[in-house]
Amino acid sequence: MIRRILLILFIFILVTLVVVWLMQGGVEKVKSTARVLANPIAFFLGTGSTTGTTLTLPWQISLPQGPDVSGYADEVETDTNLSPKKQYAELADQYDTIQAEVSDAKTFGDPSPYRGKVVIQGVGNANENDPRLEYIELHASSANTAPIEIGGWSLQSAVRGTRFAIPPAARSFYMGVVNAVQNVSLDPDARAIVNSGMSPVGVSFKENICAGYLQQFQNFSPDLNRACPSPEDTLPLTAENLRTYGDGCIDYVRSLPRCTFPDKALPSDLSFACKSFIVNNLSYNGCVKMYQYKPEFFIDLWRIHLGYGRELWNDTHDVIRLLDESGRTVDVLTY
Repeated sequence: MIRRILLILFIFILVTLVVVWLMQGGVEKVKSTARVLANPIAFFLGTGSTTGTTLTLPWQISLPQGPDVSGYADEVETDTNLSPKKQYAELADQYDTIQAEVSDAKTFGDPSPYRGKVVIQGVGNANENDPRLEYIELHASSANTAPIEIGGWSLQSAVRGTRFAIPPAARSFYMGVVNAVQNVSLDPDARAIVNSGMSPVGVSFKENICAGYLQQFQNFSPDLNRACPSPEDTLPLTAENLRTYGDGCIDYVRSLPRCTFPDKALPSDLSFACKSFIVNNLSYNGCVKMYQYKPEFFIDLWRIHLGYGRELWNDTHDVIRLLDESGRTVDVLTY
């Protein structure tokens, strides 16, 4: 009877232990331990652990082990301090920047050694159908250490496909004569107005302090500088001038605006000497003759005319390239 009770008690305890073991993981815990068990025999003998190399049977081939990358993700997160979403956004921004740089490089073309030395500063009246009113402006950098000769350079419209060479120009321009021309050379900080149409005076030229007289009878786009010497400075009030030309001549000359030749008949009461002075000096050629040797005579601005019969640049949007003598891009204007 006692033996039977003890047997039942033993079976109860055994069943209870099995139930508790199953509730705490049971078979799954055994499988998990077996997967990481380095050497089961050594483990049961108390000389092993659950880390290290796996147990290999004599007929098994050992597989090569790669580097441990288990902590790589945490390391990246710690180094960049960015979430995956922020990292993606940053990469997308970098990609857009690279794409924009590639697009700009394609638009710009093969860079010239003169890149940055001469730039297209702006385009004026691009929406004009009259080529005489259409122009762009070139500007030589003030950081240049020497003049930049732009003879043989050209301007190209990417939209229209037209390309025109920059022509030579007269440094010292005179009205009514055949002027000697040369390649345009831009001093540091000098500018050039490049007009699409024909020159109103038949040739491109460098501006000077007398150029405003040309504007009186010709149309330039944009207007020429009105920097002419004043008539009063041309005929100052001196005892000698009073004796030579008379009081009336001095007063009449002082009444004339700058850069203006009298467009009406001269007053009849002026002396012959006075009239001769006005005709010979208060005009473009007369001004040049009188002031051409002054240090301030020339202005650092060229008036270049391409001589095209219709507009060169597209009305709304265009890509204008300034090309050197080898066809390499000096600058690009996109509008």
